[in-house]
Amino acid sequence: MGAISAVGMSGLAGCLGDESVTWMIPWSEGGGTDQYARQMQPLVEEELDGSIEIDNREGAGSMIGSEWLLNQDADGSVFGTVNPAGWTFTWRADPSLDWEPSEFEPIAYSGIFGYTIIVNNDYGIENFDELRDGYEDGDISGFAYQGSGSDSHLVTLLLEEEYGLNYDNAVPYDGGGPVQEAVLGDEVGAGIATNTSAAEAVDSGEASAIVNLMDVDLMDTFPGIDRISNYGDSLGWLTEFYQVQVAPPGTDEDTRQEIADAIEYAVEHEDTQEWMDETGNIVEFGNMDEAAERYNEAAIEEMEENVEEAVGGFDVFLDQTEEED
Repeated sequence: MGAISAVGMSGLAGCLGDESVTWMIPWSEGGGTDQYARQMQPLVEEELDGSIEIDNREGAGSMIGSEWLLNQDADGSVFGTVNPAGWTFTWRADPSLDWEPSEFEPIAYSGIFGYTIIVNNDYGIENFDELRDGYEDGDISGFAYQGSGSDSHLVTLLLEEEYGLNYDNAVPYDGGGPVQEAVLGDEVGAGIATNTSAAEAVDSGEASAIVNLMDVDLMDTFPGIDRISNYGDSLGWLTEFYQVQVAPPGTDEDTRQEIADAIEYAVEHEDTQEWMDETGNIVEFGNMDEAAERYNEAAIEEMEENVEEAVGGFDVFLDQTEEED
């Protein structure tokens, strides 16, 4: 069962009916996708004049929640957030799935975020060089990533193979929230977290964001943060994601447009803009067509080409993950 949070408002506008709407997040509470949704939740409710329930359905690198959403009624009572290109990467890496991302109906996108490396402050590590030395010398143990077979799993492999990060043990967790908790609790010394959950970890005073894995500049959020591009090729194609809202197959355009209008209202609201300024999270609205472009066939083909260039293709990546298991 997912973890559900609701704000007590009644009634919904227009074609959405009298029941509350469920906003499915395929990651755990506390991760980047969840934090974006919870920031915008009351504003979306305000515009819809109704109740939004956030339903966290984590697991399998967002595939459990995505498959659940795929099978819901197309009546406007439920929508979700997915994070291409990471979402489409994880889908492509799981040959057991019998559905296509294109089956989902696009609504909008509401922001851009991505990966950083966070480290427990007890180790006194401030940059990527020091992290590499820490693992090499045995001074730090364990490296966390977000789901076996996921985009962050490939990032973890690339950090070892191409960037010399010789961690002793790589450990999968279900999302940025659990990675953050694992690093703060020193279950692992360091790990991959979204910049959103990394900011929360830094605010705790118990961890630091030491490496920006994206191309997006995070200096305003994490002054002095190191960049992985200082040590090799850009990983932006694999580490930057869009907050894309989608609906079950067959959800009509008018219903989706009503939700899109509410998301646009939330994105542009002064409360969200202040949150963006305070946290460094990138909030941006994209319409239905722009959302669809993030997970259409051309986007998936581009991602496949990048994986081919990076490790020799998805078959090679899957073989590597099987060897780890």
